[in-house]
Amino acid sequence: MSQIRVKVPKRYRALTILQGAAIVIVLIIIVSLFLTIERVNVSEVAIIVDPLAGTITGTVIGPRFFIKLPWQYVVKVKTSIESLDMWTDWKTGQTGEWPAVTALTKDGLEVHVDITVRWRVDPTKVVPLYERYPDLAWETKTLAPLLREVIRNTIANYTAVETIEKRGEISQIIVGYYKKAVQEEESLAGAIIIENIDLRNIDLPERFKQAVEQKLAEQQMKLAAQYKRERLLIEANATAMQKILEAEGEAKAKIIVANSTAESLRLVMSVIGNETDILKDYVTYTLIKDIVSSGGNVYVVVVGGGKGQATVVPIPLQGSKQGG
Repeated sequence: MSQIRVKVPKRYRALTILQGAAIVIVLIIIVSLFLTIERVNVSEVAIIVDPLAGTITGTVIGPRFFIKLPWQYVVKVKTSIESLDMWTDWKTGQTGEWPAVTALTKDGLEVHVDITVRWRVDPTKVVPLYERYPDLAWETKTLAPLLREVIRNTIANYTAVETIEKRGEISQIIVGYYKKAVQEEESLAGAIIIENIDLRNIDLPERFKQAVEQKLAEQQMKLAAQYKRERLLIEANATAMQKILEAEGEAKAKIIVANSTAESLRLVMSVIGNETDILKDYVTYTLIKDIVSSGGNVYVVVVGGGKGQATVVPIPLQGSKQGG
């Protein structure tokens, strides 16, 4: 069987080649666009790296689209607030990003510190930071070790009891030292901004906490007993002072009455002269008057008869009880 050959005109063959070339060019353009158009999101900075030139050509702060050369690649760095968590839940065994920091107090007791640091990257300084940490591991390699060092150095200056009594002071010192350490760390290039540090807990051994609680309870009882003694002493002093004042008042009143009586007798004597009988009657009258004014009973003894018999005659007072 003979083969039949169809001869294709040259113009058709040229057209087919052109169509294939066009398809290739379109594909190249699409791939190029895919490789050159990049996007950076909110709270991100894109670092454009040129591996052929071995340089960093620039940065782009998001959110936006941008164009790069096809052979260049992009490294994205987050600039949002990150948390560095160091804590341990001893009941469940769960931990944060890292376990609690173990430190020794001034008196040699082992404590565990729970702490959280909130930090972020300064978008204007990402390039020098990336040059020092191309793996972006500045938190693991530097921030966390610096925090442990600051905590241990600070706790070493306080006794176990002081970690309870001076918790606020310890927290402020850790904040100040850590911010300073981060700023002075050359490898971080001043690119890390510490937003907040929360000293959540300083956990002491259970036996020590029980001993402290017992000691505090004893101190409270001692203070309560001392307060009670002081209160009783104050009340006793106040009662004694009141009695002294009352006695002084009574004495002064008696002096005033005596002076008044003496003055009255002097005036009477200036009128009656040496008539002592009259003076006696006046004194008797005055005494009876005082008894009447005080609500007491007055009795008159009448002596008469040859046998010297005496009769007691009660004088009823106005307002007194019958038979009194």
